[in-house]
Amino acid sequence: MSKASMPLKALLGVSVLWTASVAGFFFWDSHMSNWYAQEMAIKEARGHFNKDVALRKWAARHGGVYVPVDERTRPNPALSHIAERDISTPSGIKLTLMNPAYLIRQVMDEYEELYKVKGRITGFKPLNPDNFPDEWEAAALRQFERGETEVFEKTLINGEPYIRLMSALVADEYCLKCHSEQGYRVGDVLGGVGVSVSLQSYLEGAARVDPEKILLLAVIWIMGLAAIYAIGLLIRRRVEERMLNEAALIRKNREIISANAYLTRFAEISAHHLMEPTRRLVSYSQRLQGHLKTMPDAHNDEVYQDLQVLERDAAHLRMLVKDIQLFLAAGEPVEKVGIQDVDALLSNLMQRLESRVKRANVRLHIDKLPPATLDKSRLTDLFWILMDNALSHGLPADDDAVPEIHISGERVGKLSRYRISDNGPGIPVQYRERVFEIFERLTTTDKPAGAGIGLPIARRIVESRHGKIELEDSPLGGISVVFELPDDN
Repeated sequence: MSKASMPLKALLGVSVLWTASVAGFFFWDSHMSNWYAQEMAIKEARGHFNKDVALRKWAARHGGVYVPVDERTRPNPALSHIAERDISTPSGIKLTLMNPAYLIRQVMDEYEELYKVKGRITGFKPLNPDNFPDEWEAAALRQFERGETEVFEKTLINGEPYIRLMSALVADEYCLKCHSEQGYRVGDVLGGVGVSVSLQSYLEGAARVDPEKILLLAVIWIMGLAAIYAIGLLIRRRVEERMLNEAALIRKNREIISANAYLTRFAEISAHHLMEPTRRLVSYSQRLQGHLKTMPDAHNDEVYQDLQVLERDAAHLRMLVKDIQLFLAAGEPVEKVGIQDVDALLSNLMQRLESRVKRANVRLHIDKLPPATLDKSRLTDLFWILMDNALSHGLPADDDAVPEIHISGERVGKLSRYRISDNGPGIPVQYRERVFEIFERLTTTDKPAGAGIGLPIARRIVESRHGKIELEDSPLGGISVVFELPDDN
């Protein structure tokens, strides 16, 4: 898969996800509409229940209601123990006492005929055998006995969806007129009042499609797709620009690498060819000096001195060419990079420098040093250059002072840090970065002490491993060269 095609595929995926999200919101809204319809039906059922409870309490508080006897309202056998269950008016109209349950049942029947709201009073010990609970009502009543106050379900009655709700009916002092003989006391659960409300009208309202809502969702969906498309085009443009920039950068890097390789090769070949003339200059100046010594009559002190200057400058040029070769190669390892035993490496190096250290009468201190990650040849070059620099420029100006060089090291996180300190004249702060520039020397002398390329070579070696090297004040009074080498590149 190309990088350019990735944004298009991602754009398609996001578009599908956005469409699914809008569709999901639509179905979620439909689900919430159905849930809201059910909640409205439940609230209606609770309203009917509250109305029935209020009417029942009113009737119970008044001890029941006397109504004329007719075909629909016959004397209640469950109230036969009440002396005045049946009375007559002065005009001879026969009246019978309706207890609250009898009254509520007739009101519920009327309400069902008018509004299709079914109501029912039930209990485990009803006065009217018709009020015995069915299976669902019995389960609800048992929950009331365990502390529940309301139970509802969604069900079908005659093929039509209904919300069936039942709430607990708790006995008060007015209820005991009819139910005391059954053993009930104030606070007992007499039974429950059930209400069944049709869901049909609510569900039809929830299923009704709102054109404005559909239009709003369509607009949101289209705007979202447009935004996704615009963002996708922007991302694709950015990716294409980045790919072009990366390609240009790769080309530039290749050109730079090729140019560097060409320049390096050119410098190496040039240095190689320069080495021979400088060697010949040294050789011929020495031969001429030898001839002058064998020819006393032709001996000329001025000519002899000129030949010595020529020999010295040729030797200096030869050393300069060698340093340039080393500088060009310092950025690449000679051997395989690995963990090196710095203590052992420095011990071997000190054997090579032993005569020079003794000749300068240097007091040398070398601590236990941590290992370094570098190739052995470059690590040897690095310590050789820094020790040569300390022995050449780090000796005190006072001839009575004892020269000191201290080499120490430590582990800091995932890198090794080394410090080579001396008690020489030091380097002013403003010049400490300058000495790392190639061919920079802070002192000039007729004596060819160096080419000013040692510290630049050291920096090139250290930075090839992404380390760093800098100069600090030495605790001995001179200068400290501090460099760090990380464990991995």
